[in-house]
Amino acid sequence: MNGWSPPTITTERLVIRPMTVGDLKAVHQFTSAYSAQRYGNWLGGTDAASVARYMADTIARYGRPPRCDLGVTFERQLIGGLAFRQVWLSPPAIEVGWVLHPDMAGQGLATEAVGALLEYLAAAFPDVARFEARVHAGDDGARKVLGRLNFQVEGVLRGGLDSEGKAADSSMYGLLREELGA
Repeated sequence: MNGWSPPTITTERLVIRPMTVGDLKAVHQFTSAYSAQRYGNWLGGTDAASVARYMADTIARYGRPPRCDLGVTFERQLIGGLAFRQVWLSPPAIEVGWVLHPDMAGQGLATEAVGALLEYLAAAFPDVARFEARVHAGDDGARKVLGRLNFQVEGVLRGGLDSEGKAADSSMYGLLREELGA
């Protein structure tokens, strides 16, 4: 992985790219569109100072895989983010995650973005045996995205929080390398 740098991935409608300091306002807009309880553990909070810390950390990590957060642009506007990180060494596994501004829901953009990220990861990291994703058990949209990409439910992680800060479970999904594009 020496010499690795974060990718720019282009799809039919999206450009997935490294984030820059200039993206701070757009990142704050899509993260603050959700309650802090929903994504607080990802970002450390959705207030402007927490988003600024997240952006500084994200940019500082570029060039040092196996963790990377990328921006998702649609019609030249940053509308969300994708992330991946290595979670297991044996067998090698990568967890993926995403967030798009809720105004962009229902257009297939999340499926397009996550699918493109998976294709990139499979090519860039040929030793990775599996991909994982964790979503709130009640997040029907996220479950549909993962289903379209052939992920399978593997279990339930108890004791998380829902978008109102109430106790809720998360679902763990997995996708084996040989199931990509199946």
